[in-house]
Amino acid sequence: MTYTPAVSKSRPNILWLMTDEQRTDSLGCYGSPWARTPNLDRFAQAGVVFRHAVTPAPVCAPARVSILTGQYPHRTGVWWNVNNPNRTQPWLTEPFHRAGYRSATFGKQHYCASNPPFQTEVHFELTEKVTYFDYVRPYEAEGYGAIVYPRQPYGWILGGRFPGRADDTAEARAVRLAQEWLESHDLRQPFFLRVSFNAPHTPVVPPEPFDTVVREEAVRFPSETEHTPEHQPEWIAKSLAQRATASRLTPEQIRATRRYYYGQVAFVDHQCGVLLDWMRERELLQDTIVVFVSDHGTHLGDFGLVQKQTFYEPVVCVPFFFWYPKEFARGAMIETPVEMFSLLPTLLDAAGLERPARCDAASLLPALRSGREPRSRPVFSEFTLGSFNVRHDDRLVMVRDGNWKLSLCLDTYGGDGTLYDLADDPYEQRNLYNVDGYYKVQRKLTELIKRHIG
Repeated sequence: MTYTPAVSKSRPNILWLMTDEQRTDSLGCYGSPWARTPNLDRFAQAGVVFRHAVTPAPVCAPARVSILTGQYPHRTGVWWNVNNPNRTQPWLTEPFHRAGYRSATFGKQHYCASNPPFQTEVHFELTEKVTYFDYVRPYEAEGYGAIVYPRQPYGWILGGRFPGRADDTAEARAVRLAQEWLESHDLRQPFFLRVSFNAPHTPVVPPEPFDTVVREEAVRFPSETEHTPEHQPEWIAKSLAQRATASRLTPEQIRATRRYYYGQVAFVDHQCGVLLDWMRERELLQDTIVVFVSDHGTHLGDFGLVQKQTFYEPVVCVPFFFWYPKEFARGAMIETPVEMFSLLPTLLDAAGLERPARCDAASLLPALRSGREPRSRPVFSEFTLGSFNVRHDDRLVMVRDGNWKLSLCLDTYGGDGTLYDLADDPYEQRNLYNVDGYYKVQRKLTELIKRHIG
């Protein structure tokens, strides 16, 4: 196919790169000294990075539905991973379709709805070689250095080497499908393309040489986070910890788990580089907004836990950046906490399309254009532990207002909460909930949550 840049289009193309379960400290642009992410860093450092982007839910499906609707879980009705698949959702991709965009998504989707948000959807997460819990015969976990969480209740593959070539991975497949779709695209029509990787979500199995690209001794978490904090809320200490405590792993296993995890991110970065370089060679980036985000973060033995489903910073804050030199600021780092499900409202604004009134999220377009801090406002996150088959109806809600962060369990354990001053306690070690001297700020933030939930 001969490529002729679509310079006459009135609306920009959109490339949305998405990962699952990715921490901010996995990217060099967030200051990580051990990250090996030159491709994503190059775009982030030439664009606008949001340093404190809060997920609407620290678990997959609720976060993904909220991103695509611009609505909180309490409005979408999706609080955990298993929900009514017959539910329809008011996707924010629809205004793009009405404006003439052609859309596609390849890879992990994981939203609970009967109506598809994209015109072309190819759903897959893994390969036939490794499942979430097992290497598939003839491959054996022991032969690939696998770190497998004890089988009860969930035997996640927290680390290991992929039993095949890099081209055999789901990540490489997603990139190939995106390239094929772009090759068939009529460049007189704007495109909205999402490439959605399961990685670095379990199974964390980077192919060679990415399984060893990050040295274990290079990964050094803050010492404060290398143990279980005192005064954790009951929903973590008694419910979540039963399913995801890091105490079931040895220190050696935790170090290996981290090496594999950051190596998996390095592999995702490599695949993003393959796609971005391919698009640049064909002049497909010159009028394209690039946005990168993950649905939530994860624990890697820090705070005494593995997996996600907490409101600690490594889980609730995600990588989030935009690149579009034609209109957006370059080299800007935004410190103000924002809600990352502002992604689609922001893109609608950038494309000159109207945002539906039902949308909860605010547009970040002024900050992208100016590179200046947006107005500070409370940001929220919410979910239940139903994905771990426990406390399905106990609503867990967090609010961050400036440097103060409050979380509450609103239902069965109504008084079970946390309160942290992130300015004085960035690693969330001192829970000030129900502590003398902090009742005023606790009441203020509690009222914000009550008004938020309605």
